[in-house]
Amino acid sequence: MLEILRGMIKEEWRVHSSLFGGFMFALFPVILMIMAFIGSLFIPVLKTIIPTGQMWIISQYTFMLFGLSVGSFGLFGREVMNRRFGHASLMAYSSRTLPLSERNIFLNFFVKDVIYYFFLWVFPFALGFAFALPLISVNLFYSLSLLLVSALSFLMGLSIVFFMSTIYAHSLKLLTVILVSLIVALSVSINYIKFSFELFPFFLSPSASQILFSLLVITIPSAFSFIFLKVDYPQKKRLFRNSLDRLSNLLKFNEYSVFVSKDLLDFNRSEGGIGKIIFSFLFPLAMIWLLILILLKFVPVLNMFVVFSIFLGIISSSFYNWFTEFDSFNSYAFLPIKVSTVIKSKINSYIIINLVSLAVLIFVALWTDQSVYFLPALLSFVSISSYALATIVYLAGLNPNVLLYNAKIFLQYLMMLSPLLLVFIFLSVLNPFYLIASPVLILLSYKIVKNGYERWDNKMI
Repeated sequence: MLEILRGMIKEEWRVHSSLFGGFMFALFPVILMIMAFIGSLFIPVLKTIIPTGQMWIISQYTFMLFGLSVGSFGLFGREVMNRRFGHASLMAYSSRTLPLSERNIFLNFFVKDVIYYFFLWVFPFALGFAFALPLISVNLFYSLSLLLVSALSFLMGLSIVFFMSTIYAHSLKLLTVILVSLIVALSVSINYIKFSFELFPFFLSPSASQILFSLLVITIPSAFSFIFLKVDYPQKKRLFRNSLDRLSNLLKFNEYSVFVSKDLLDFNRSEGGIGKIIFSFLFPLAMIWLLILILLKFVPVLNMFVVFSIFLGIISSSFYNWFTEFDSFNSYAFLPIKVSTVIKSKINSYIIINLVSLAVLIFVALWTDQSVYFLPALLSFVSISSYALATIVYLAGLNPNVLLYNAKIFLQYLMMLSPLLLVFIFLSVLNPFYLIASPVLILLSYKIVKNGYERWDNKMI
């Protein structure tokens, strides 16, 4: 097993280092460590607004959110091991050609991803926090506690979504029943739950029983997911009706109808579709909603609905990543088209699937009875979503899933997005209706996207 794991780790390193060099990939966690260090210096100021314990809780939920966003291995396992993508083919596919079981291969794949995410994301934050402790007069013990708690929080989120995605791979109906039951149970008991330390199984000094409970939450769902991992190799070829022409006709109003139709069909047939929407979009959104609720307790001037719409715009930009995940311009190189043509088609696909985000925004407005703020929330969502997409297109082109692990590109992305995000949140605090002017950002986004077209076309010359 260790030999396979070492091979997969080397494979991961070579994939990323071949794209933008080993130095830039290795520099990525250093950037995160510096960010954590700088952020930790503001803890004494934040303590005047939010109690230390609640800041701890927020950090734990943040790492759990990260685990939720990457934990849909039940879907990804089928996607990687059931289908060969050529340029994206991995060692995981070797279960078809070598005397190795699918579970053995996938267990190594799972452990490899956990190791990479830990050292790329979790460990750098804890290390940056540790370096800042002497400057803010905090005991070094808390850096070790943060490392332990953040790692467990990340793994808990990951294991829960892994479990849910495995159920989904077997039966959407069963998952629907489970989710509806959980929502009903939460709705019934919400009046008896207080947002306090008891909501989370950790404190500033986690006890042995809390650590044991967390390990059970991690190991039991994960073990269940591995036991019932669904990797099926059909004896017959999978046949589909020729839906491309029919879908293209429905989208004939769009200049890139054929490309968009291909994107939507690929998205639906690559073990994704509604599964990706649930696990990579709705679950993280639910966690962000919870984080906003916690912040609202200490910063009551925040308009929960408008702030949610801002973060909805950021998360919605990940739809573009879905359409480019297993697609490469090499597939179009024999056609008389430019890179910008493919990017434009992906943007059109993104706009169509972003109707899901609009539906979420409408639902939340009705659910929270915040319809009076729907216009500024809608405009801020559209503006932020457009700008985030434009930034990704300009910086990463057709490779956002991998190029954002380039330390330089990741830093540029943060510098282009973070100040604007803070401005929008600040304006929402002053007066949410100030955000009615936010569509001005769409004009800037259009300019950035046009520059992106020219940039990536020139790189292919």
